[in-house]
Amino acid sequence: MGVTNTEADLVVVGAGPGGYTAAIRGAQKGLDVVLVEKERVGGVCLNHGCIPAKALIHAAGFQRDIAHWNDIGINTGVVDVDFQAIQEWKNDVIEQLDDGILQQLDYHDVEYVNGTASFLDSSTMRVEHGDDARDIAFDTAVLATGSQPIEIPGLEFDQDGVISSREVLQVDEVPDELVVVGGGYIGMEAVTKFSKFGSLIKVVEARDRVLTMFEEEIVNSIQETSEMYRDHIYTSTMAKGVEYENGRPVLVAEREGEELRLGGDYIIVAAGREAKTAYRALNLGNTAIERDDRGYIKTDRRMQTTDENVFCVGDAAGNPHLAHVAYRQGKVAAEVAAGGDDSFDGRYIPAVMYTDPEVAIVGLSETDAAEQYDGIKVGRVPFSASGRALTTNKSSGYVKVIADANEKLLGVRIVGARASDSIAEATLALEMDAHLDDIATTIHAHPTFPEAVAEAAEAAKGESIHSH
Repeated sequence: MGVTNTEADLVVVGAGPGGYTAAIRGAQKGLDVVLVEKERVGGVCLNHGCIPAKALIHAAGFQRDIAHWNDIGINTGVVDVDFQAIQEWKNDVIEQLDDGILQQLDYHDVEYVNGTASFLDSSTMRVEHGDDARDIAFDTAVLATGSQPIEIPGLEFDQDGVISSREVLQVDEVPDELVVVGGGYIGMEAVTKFSKFGSLIKVVEARDRVLTMFEEEIVNSIQETSEMYRDHIYTSTMAKGVEYENGRPVLVAEREGEELRLGGDYIIVAAGREAKTAYRALNLGNTAIERDDRGYIKTDRRMQTTDENVFCVGDAAGNPHLAHVAYRQGKVAAEVAAGGDDSFDGRYIPAVMYTDPEVAIVGLSETDAAEQYDGIKVGRVPFSASGRALTTNKSSGYVKVIADANEKLLGVRIVGARASDSIAEATLALEMDAHLDDIATTIHAHPTFPEAVAEAAEAAKGESIHSH
């Protein structure tokens, strides 16, 4: 193996949301930056997660919209779905975003290197690609190595028909039946897109309900809206393994002491993600980096590890595994690496689920707020009172605003169309320590979905105009 030696101010390992953001921000701050990625720029989010999943959800949603068109007099006739063409469109979207990142890296003079990185010591990184190796002496490094799907004993991914949420986005045709192991947001988003394309989805969840990261009120609301979130969902059910009947995988599970057998074209294991696998190639033992009780790399608010030369961002630094968290942490790490003063504030992190209707939350839930504060104020407005929602046939769901006795905003819950967009206003309001009046007296364009946020703020004051 031939080894070359170079130097850099900053080496970033991993070109996902946290990594490429850290690399570009570091270059903007005047650092000489090398970005290392063993697969392709954009990471899991862009290539195998957020972007392709949402593209397919968008395409699947037209099935329902077209049915509405016929209801209001726009006659479309028989609709034929060319799933391979949809996949090609989805891949074009990914390619366009990948190219955009590469152009930004080039514009900011970030050197992009394909290979596998490992520490020789706390100031030297080795990058191997095939038979070639390069040792880079660095002042600081940022680890953004992401996470991988968790394997369940008995449902390892090397078995025929057992796949992760990554592979299901690449299928050539719409499956007739899918079995999803895991009722978290990744599993339920799989239900959303493939149910709309015509698949029968069966969800197996070990806990007593799906979507435990959201309040029961939210889960009940989306289950009331559509049968795809209540039929064929098996809670308190343990997945045990896979068998095969006529070449098709069959999930063997147990519920209340009885065996349950669920067959499908694929078994999707969506039981969460872990970061530890990606650490192995890094040779962390050659540094002063320590890991916490859950196995994640320890970081402080500046995203600095226990090795002062190394930062860690995104999934590699622990929960929550969200791309928008990685973006912010990448900027913080690069700023500090360049000698600046910045820190990560995780108080108000919005969480979004792209079901139908969408779900978006930020801040405290009503239950948590009631435990921490006396005399909370709650305003709830259904989208059935929204002119914009009715004119777009998207009237399912609601907005809930929670405030303390002095009307300071504590949290917002949105279930409905465009929730993923409207939650941004709520997040900013919480960051600005806003009160109900700050939202209610802000003039919102009419008719729009975010009007419901202002209406809910008024409802919390007992002053709603369009709802009671």
